[in-house]
Amino acid sequence: MKTVDKMEVLHSQSAEFIAQGEIGKFLKLIPDTFIIKGDDSEAGSSQGYAIRHLNRQDIILIDVVEKSSSDAVKKLITDGYNIKAILISNGTILKNAHTSLKTLSEDAGGAPIYTHPRNSIQDDFHTKDITAKNEIFKHFALKIFDLPGDGGGSVLIYSEINDGMLFTGEDAIGSKYDSEENTFHKPKLKSKNDEFGMAESWGAFDEEFTYLFPLHGKPGFNLEEGNQTDILNKLSRVEE
Repeated sequence: MKTVDKMEVLHSQSAEFIAQGEIGKFLKLIPDTFIIKGDDSEAGSSQGYAIRHLNRQDIILIDVVEKSSSDAVKKLITDGYNIKAILISNGTILKNAHTSLKTLSEDAGGAPIYTHPRNSIQDDFHTKDITAKNEIFKHFALKIFDLPGDGGGSVLIYSEINDGMLFTGEDAIGSKYDSEENTFHKPKLKSKNDEFGMAESWGAFDEEFTYLFPLHGKPGFNLEEGNQTDILNKLSRVEE
């Protein structure tokens, strides 16, 4: 993870930069924030993220669970980084993990794994409650927001770094990379009650964010107040 100059950073804030990036490699998007693309699926490539602390050594991973990212995670350890946590935003990501949670943790240097307590864990690995107060979250200026998910727990992960970054997991889906649009919509949930609950949660969200990073689809870069309002208004509506 070398540093890049300002022009490189500006170039990296584009869908084209991400689309052209290699699967299973960390790509720097903005200062100390990286994306890693997973394997292609019907929903498009899953996107995991990494945030590096200002001390240039500590890192947290967000939704990085795919086989294609395994070597890149191990390389972080050999390069001398300390992976302080693996954050899992929803139950679907847990189900799609390429290996056991124990192995995911070991590959990341023994990093603890945080997930929602409502998510069912298939192995006996002890996860930590992502909705509880955790000291490491202060270290990275993180706030966790609990949202209804499809039969499990789901969270938004917000960081005050870079003037506000919002990692939405599956709770907001970006436009496809081959589309001219750059909008966000909610996933279709099985339960209408969960749909109403998610819309209500989005309607109550009031943190300012300059970047929106979803699990699927184009991210949002350099979002101004009007952009944020439009995004939240759309996500807070229940589609009939």
